Parts: sequence; C-alpha cells; structure tokens
Amino acid sequence: MLRPIDILINSFAQDKLGLEKLLIWFDTLAIIDKRKAVYWSRILLEQSRPDNELIESGIKQIPLKSTFTPIVLLNTKSFKIALTKIVELPDAEMKKAFITLISLFKVSDEKRREEWCKGICGHEWHDLDKLNIILNDEYLDSLRGKIQ
Repeated sequence: MLRPIDILINSFAQDKLGLEKLLIWFDTLAIIDKRKAVYWSRILLEQSRPDNELIESGIKQIPLKSTFTPIVLLNTKSFKIALTKIVELPDAEMKKAFITLISLFKVSDEKRREEWCKGICGHEWHDLDKLNIILNDEYLDSLRGKIQ
C-alpha cells in the first residue's frame, strides 16, 4: 500500500501534481517529518536507478540556483556520497534538499517509466489512476502534516 509520501512524490513525477502544491504540503510538516520526506525522496530516487548521464542532465533541470548546497554536492561528490550528505544537511536546508531530490527523481523516473516499465510493470506507483485519487485541494488538505 502506498503511503501519502509515495503518492505525492510519484504524482509530482508524473505531472499530476505541481511543485508549488507539493511544497505547500511539505511546508506543513514538522521538521522531523521534513527530514523523513527528504529521506524517502532519496530512497525513491535511488530506486529509480539513474545513471551518471541522467544525473548530469537532471541536475540542470532542478529549479534551484546551481550554487545551493544540494546541487553543489551532486556536482562535486559521487552520487551516493552526495545523497548521504544531502539528507544530513541542516534543518534550514531541508526544503532545498527536498526540491533537489524530487526534481532529480522526476527526471529519472520518467526515463524508467518510458524505457523499463512502459505497459509491463506492476508498480502500483506507476498506475496512480487505479487508486482513484483526485489530487485536489481537499485531498491535499487531508494530507497536511502527514508522511505515512
């Protein structure tokens, strides 16, 4: 069963939920839950198995300044080390970390859906329409402050 975090991040990755609405949800979280959201974003990103070329092109699509710490880490460290350091950033960096990870996940998961999963996978998160969730403000309000 998918958790709210899975539904929201995958909805974002599949262009069913805009970044601004996802960030409104993120902003409602307590800092401990923001850290959990960043942690789960990292897990989802790793599971999408981006290669070095995809990581490089994905970094360019992150809607943050290239001088922000999470992006600098991705540009200067190996992928695994950068991810470890990103999830360990100070509290004040959690929103930038979240944006970085979900934006990179979006690029990576799109490629995964097109190349590996197109019409053949049984991944529940790749067929969100079967959940009959309407991603309107009422639904998002019901998830405010919730990760699990």
